[in-house]
Amino acid sequence: MGGGRDQPAEASEALVDRLAAAIPEDAERILDVACGMGASTARLAGRYPAEALTGVNISEAQLGEARKRARDSTFLRMDATHLEFPDEHFDAVICVEAAFHFDTRDTFLREAWRVLKRGGTLTLSDILARRGAGPLAPLTHVPKANLVHDVAEYRRRMTAAGFTAVTIDDRTDDCLGGFRRNLTRWPRRNGRAGAWTSRR
Repeated sequence: MGGGRDQPAEASEALVDRLAAAIPEDAERILDVACGMGASTARLAGRYPAEALTGVNISEAQLGEARKRARDSTFLRMDATHLEFPDEHFDAVICVEAAFHFDTRDTFLREAWRVLKRGGTLTLSDILARRGAGPLAPLTHVPKANLVHDVAEYRRRMTAAGFTAVTIDDRTDDCLGGFRRNLTRWPRRNGRAGAWTSRR
């Protein structure tokens, strides 16, 4: 995340806040897709009634932690590409840095469009596989169909899923800067914390 935020937790909270800014204040039903251990849902609960929030994830273990973080929200085990909700059910769908894992992202986009009410909002952060940079190419858990290389192609895929008025804010340079700084500091932090052990 940009803006000089070097700590991962602070950056993550700022990212959720940025995404949430696109959600109408009067949203009555919000779906947090791939909510993980509930950090994003709990952050959203600072803006919206906890009862308005539903988080879904494929890991029951992570959902258990999410239920502790956001006790009054609903958490369900569910695949992002098979959302078991009626058509036009949610005012907003949010997904934080997870869609590139889904098999496939395009299927998730179609599902998100289906469960959104007319005029509803999908807000998400995602990762592109930039040509030449190749940060996703070695990751076998990223489906090849998700290796979108540029913003124009991403926009085309969102439009194909049914979305209109698509706005994309490319934050690659800001994010890479913070990521690289944290990557270089990580060994020093863990060394000071006694996380390293030697085996001979």
